[in-house]
Formats: sequence, structure tokens, C-alpha cells
Amino acid sequence: MFYHRIKVIGLLILSVFMVAGCSEGSEGAKTPLIETALPAPTPTMVAAETDLLTLEDGTEIYFPKASGKCTGPREVMEALLIADLELHNKCLYAADPSSEWRILLIWPACFEIREENNQISVYNRTGEKVAIEGEVVYMGGGEVHRLSEETLATLPKECQESSYWIVGDGVKILKSTYSLNTYTQNVSTTEDVLLLGAMSYATDYNVSVEEAQKRLSLQEAFVILHERLLNNERETFAGAYIQHAPEYRFIARFTDDFQGDIQAYLPDDSLAQYIEVDTTAQYSLAELRLVQIGIIEKLNRCDIRFETSIRVYTNRVELYIADISDFNAALERKHMYIGGKEKINFIEIIFLSEE
Repeated sequence: MFYHRIKVIGLLILSVFMVAGCSEGSEGAKTPLIETALPAPTPTMVAAETDLLTLEDGTEIYFPKASGKCTGPREVMEALLIADLELHNKCLYAADPSSEWRILLIWPACFEIREENNQISVYNRTGEKVAIEGEVVYMGGGEVHRLSEETLATLPKECQESSYWIVGDGVKILKSTYSLNTYTQNVSTTEDVLLLGAMSYATDYNVSVEEAQKRLSLQEAFVILHERLLNNERETFAGAYIQHAPEYRFIARFTDDFQGDIQAYLPDDSLAQYIEVDTTAQYSLAELRLVQIGIIEKLNRCDIRFETSIRVYTNRVELYIADISDFNAALERKHMYIGGKEKINFIEIIFLSEE
């Protein structure tokens, strides 16, 4: 089974993401949160739905979907999964036929499931067939370990698992002549895996594979630049992100008192054409980190789950909670106050990790 995770650095330039169980003495695990470019939609997921397809033989198939818009860019996790699409216990899973490994798939909003010629097919939001039961499928996305109670209530008990794959937009059918093991051998090299990543990027951002490869090849240099800014412009640097359209750019954010020269930090002068400086940030990354650390220290003493990230684009700490009413009630019980609220965005979200 080929199950390979790719951290697409070009889509993540320092988002500090922490998952914490609000129990006495627990510590937040650190996990990357992908930050897309453009004015990205807020990753608020307050509802989800499960479609129900009844096959000709009367079998019911459940098709869980995340909430979201049917048009425009989405925020998605950018891990890579290549596996067989398998119908198991009334739901569709990504599976390894050579073992018992499988993971339940949570599809994007506006994806559809259909029965065609005694086969189950999945269509994306543009009407393209992107997955067929029994065939190898390539998809972006990421793994979570918990769904909200409301979402679980829409699924049969047989489909309630310990982990779930939140499917991204980049879903493709691979050649049906490949077995998963054969395909694994074909993409086992770093070059082939990077090519698959470039193909997915090209589809997502409507550019050629060659242009996608060129852009992704800049990632290492951008990470070096980011680290230099973080180390040398601590008082004013507010983080950075990649803009994918209308032009490909590394956007470095600073507070308005930035007086440095970003050119001095470039690992290669040829990068200058891709660099843009934005001095409209209110807070430095260091300031936001202090707020985030304070949140984690306080909320680790309460009895609800939460996740938190620093979102560079909005220049705020984001605090993800399942229910704002429960959150406020927990704070009241503990006589706890969260300071620095002007630097925090509170977001209700249905997917919270168990880790």
C-alpha cells in the first residue's frame, strides 16, 4: 500500500498549528496547517451532510461530505494518498487490498455519488468523474481523528471509525490496468512523487505541469528566506505565505515600522521577481505567538477540546472550538479570562483531532 504524505511547503509558510486536549496537564501536539493563497476562505466548518444513494439491489450507500462552497478556492490539507476506492460497510473507503488497512473518506461539498453500470462513481463539483469503486485513486487531503457528534449521527455505526480522510479537490482516477502494488513500485522514487505533486498543483491552479514543477522547486529557497526573516526581523516580521494567482508570489508580511531590506536575506538574487513586501500587519509573529502560548496554557486546564493556529494572511491567532456556547460555559466554570481578544479569531469547526 502506497500511503505517502507530502508537506507542500509552498502552501504553508509558517502557520503554527497546535492541537490540545483540554485536560489537566495535557500538552498540545504540533501539526502543520496548510494556508492557501488568494483571499482564502475562513476554515470554518459548522455543518456537514451525508448523501444517501440507494442502489438497484436496495443497498444503501452513505456519502459523507464536508460543508463548504461549490465554487471558488477552498482551504485543504495537502497530504497525498494513493489507494483503492473500496465499498465497505455502506461507505466508501481508501483501502489497501493487500492488508486490512482502510480509511473512511469525507468528500468535498458538491461532490456527487452515482451508480453507473453496476459501479459506484464519484463526480467532482465541475461534473468530472474522479473516482470509481474498485480502481486506484489519487487524492490530496489529510487525516483527522474525530468528527463532530452531529456528523457522526448521519453515519451508520459501521462507518464510525477512529480516523477519517478529509478529501481535497485534487482527486484523480489512475490507470485501471495498475494494481496498487504495481503503481507503488512506479512512484516509489522521489522524482515520481514530486511529479504527482506537480500534476495535482497544475490541476488546482490551472497551470502547466512544467510551471507547477518550477514553482514547487522554489520552495526550499522560500523556506530559507522565511527562516532568515524570522531570525533577523523578529520585532516586525509577521510571517509569510504563497500567492498562487493572479501571479505567483512569496508575500512577506511586516508591521509598518519595518525598515529592513528584504533583498539582503534572499538566498538567490533570482528570487527577487517573486518577492512582495506587505507592511500592513498589525502584529508581529512573535506577538501572536505569545498570545497563542497564553491561550494554550489556560485552556489546557479546562474540559473542552480546542485547536489553535497563527494565520498569517489575517494576522490573527485562530482558536478552533466545537461549540462556542460550551466553550464560554467552560471558561465561566473555571473563572477564566482570555486576554488579547483583539488578536484572536474564534472559529467553530466540526473536525477536531483526538491527538
